[in-house]
Amino acid sequence: MLGIERVSWFNLILLLPLTIFLIVMVGYPLVIAILSSIGLAHPVPGLPDYFTIEGYQSFFNLENPALKALWFTFWVTTITAILSTISGIGLALYLKLRDIELPVILSFILKLPLFTPYLVIAFIFWVLLYPAGYVVNIMMFFQQVIAEYLVLFEKKPVLVNDQFGIAIILCATWMRFPYAFIIAQGQLAMIDPSYEEAARNLGASRFTVLWKIFMPLIKFGLLSAALLNFLALFISFSIPFVLGASWPQFLSVFIYVNAKDRGDWLTGYTTAVVYLVIAFAIGLCYTRALARSQTNGN
Repeated sequence: MLGIERVSWFNLILLLPLTIFLIVMVGYPLVIAILSSIGLAHPVPGLPDYFTIEGYQSFFNLENPALKALWFTFWVTTITAILSTISGIGLALYLKLRDIELPVILSFILKLPLFTPYLVIAFIFWVLLYPAGYVVNIMMFFQQVIAEYLVLFEKKPVLVNDQFGIAIILCATWMRFPYAFIIAQGQLAMIDPSYEEAARNLGASRFTVLWKIFMPLIKFGLLSAALLNFLALFISFSIPFVLGASWPQFLSVFIYVNAKDRGDWLTGYTTAVVYLVIAFAIGLCYTRALARSQTNGN
């Protein structure tokens, strides 16, 4: 018992620097943000000097721009999470079923978004998608070729800084696709090959192997990949800041504009706290899904 107590105290001592770091760098700013949102802290001028929940009452008003920004963020993030997860896991399943191993150079190109800063990719997509960019010019050339038979659009389509978040979705899907691919590859690698061999010996088709064997075993990995991709864009700033429209805005951009440009710090802090609560909830769901996927794999 004495040995166990010594080990426990030793572990606590080792964790002490990390605990202090988290309290100072994460806990303290979080507490200040919460107190500022209700008027009990004043790190910047312009906040009320009395207790108030006015910011939260205003946030949940259906006509509040902050709530509209939240819905827009959910819409764009959900579409991106679906596209990036399906494409990444779909490619991993295809390679697994076909027993294909990618060459090193192709694997590197596939995972290139992992090594590229978000801001750099955002500017690259802006250059590609803006009205005089390559993508729009190719689309207009294609429209001219088929103009006699079909009219897809009469003028140049707006793909960047648009109200539907098209550029954000395309850019973030490309950025997050490798993460889903790597997670799916790891999940599939943990599956005992004898399962697939037994199914094939019994005459199962590739689709049956996919649907009856692989999918049940990687379903929590698929969920964790989707939640991770959702969360990564949900808390992102650089991509929606560069590629998003002036309105509707991504929630992170809305916070920045209101607090920094307009000086409305109460709205900024209130929205930030709601933002953090949602992000933490999604992060908790991701952590649980990841734990289930690892347990399922073992």
